[in-house]
Amino acid sequence: MPLTLPDADKPTVFDHLREIGCCKLCAERFTGERYYDHYKKFTDLAALSESNSNETVCQEKEQSEEPASKRPRLADAETSNDELAAVTNAHKESSPEQLSSVTSNGEQNCIEDTGCIACYSLLDIQHIESSFQQIAAAVKESGCIFSMFTILLSVPVTLDLRHHAMVIYLKDKFEEFYKGSNDIDFVSAKEVWKYIVGPMFADHFGVEFSATSGFRISVALPSPNAQEECGFLLKKFPESFPNRLQKKHQSREIFTRAAVLDALRKISNDEFRKLYKCPPDRPAKVGSTVEVSCVHMPIYLAGRYSKYSRLLSQTPWILNGKRIMESSVQELITDVVNKHIPNEKIMFSSSGREDVDVRMLGRGRPFVLEIFKTKKTTFTVADMEAIEQEINANTKDISVSDLQVISKDMTQVLKDGEESKRKRRNLAERERTVYEMSLEPLEGVKDGEHRFYLRITTQAGTYIKEFVHGDFGRTVPSLGTYLNMDADILELDVEEIDLDWPPPRK
Repeated sequence: MPLTLPDADKPTVFDHLREIGCCKLCAERFTGERYYDHYKKFTDLAALSESNSNETVCQEKEQSEEPASKRPRLADAETSNDELAAVTNAHKESSPEQLSSVTSNGEQNCIEDTGCIACYSLLDIQHIESSFQQIAAAVKESGCIFSMFTILLSVPVTLDLRHHAMVIYLKDKFEEFYKGSNDIDFVSAKEVWKYIVGPMFADHFGVEFSATSGFRISVALPSPNAQEECGFLLKKFPESFPNRLQKKHQSREIFTRAAVLDALRKISNDEFRKLYKCPPDRPAKVGSTVEVSCVHMPIYLAGRYSKYSRLLSQTPWILNGKRIMESSVQELITDVVNKHIPNEKIMFSSSGREDVDVRMLGRGRPFVLEIFKTKKTTFTVADMEAIEQEINANTKDISVSDLQVISKDMTQVLKDGEESKRKRRNLAERERTVYEMSLEPLEGVKDGEHRFYLRITTQAGTYIKEFVHGDFGRTVPSLGTYLNMDADILELDVEEIDLDWPPPRK
């Protein structure tokens, strides 16, 4: 259940957390502070910097309405010297230079070489500022243009382990306040980091945060060795770590967050105390380098293409590494799109396809371009018209119309318009419907020449050529069986695709 720590007791618990090695923000977390607005004040790094000089000045700036002198200190509470000694002894393996000295009034001197016992000092204000500067630089260098963003943050899996140890310790130390509390009752270090960095990023670039934004910034914070800290969980609950069974050539992470959390759910508090220190030892500080990548999610362009050539395939036709056709519908379109919209890859899809020697007339065939890793995602109608006009000016083999940006959801219309199963199986009987069929005589046909126009409307997925000539008896019935003679196609045109999509461009 959520922690309800009385306001009068918060300073005592807060000070104790600071004394055993928690950073300021982790002390805030474990005294039950959960609200975004509280952490938002930490976005003003300049105001929070403890020193503007090159020297490191260690100084406790308590975030409370009461002056520090009036707040109860740990020494004022019912805490014995033995308890204080136990805190010091937890770090007895450290060198004297690394130890924090506890003064008579309970204040703690700065430790340069060790980090926060709960977050490795990832929430230290200097570390956050350094991380933010690296993120901002990476985003600027990417050249991406955006108006909204979201952050995907990867944190050390060992944070969950230390979080669990801290909750157990607090339940033991302050049972009256923390009894019944669980790990999920406290905001995670990951969320606090995002609470702070998110608004900083928004203010810096003048953009808005949106969880559904197509511009995603992936950030991986530096991580300690998971094996060293979580290894005891693997020994205790090997079944929680399925990746332990991977083959030598595989490189999957063994200590995933899901695996560690599963093991923590299984282990009892008594067993955990025997295998891991509560509170945790002071760790070495992690590095300051963060891994940053930013990318736009794919954008989608829809339109219709008409094809006038009988020597043009829909997609590149390459056989055994050799190009069979000089170009294709796909390439004539994407070559121009690449010039206007720099990207990493384009995927071309259409509502069905026509053979190389078949023309696509009428309003054209609907198609979609899925464009990956673009620099921007906002385009005007004028942008689409410019791309369309260049495609049409470059060739007489095809033309494009109604080119427009659509959402990913709208692409489902194209998929729904196709037949549900499109795999060819020689032994399978696949029924198709012919809705309309009519014959028209050809002008100028000599006597004895049986040539005519066949106009036919069919269900999607019907093979017209096979219906006409029968495909050696494998298509039944066929036009040949109706006419009681051999029949074949001289030329085939597709006049209409019965799919009113995409909508006409406005």
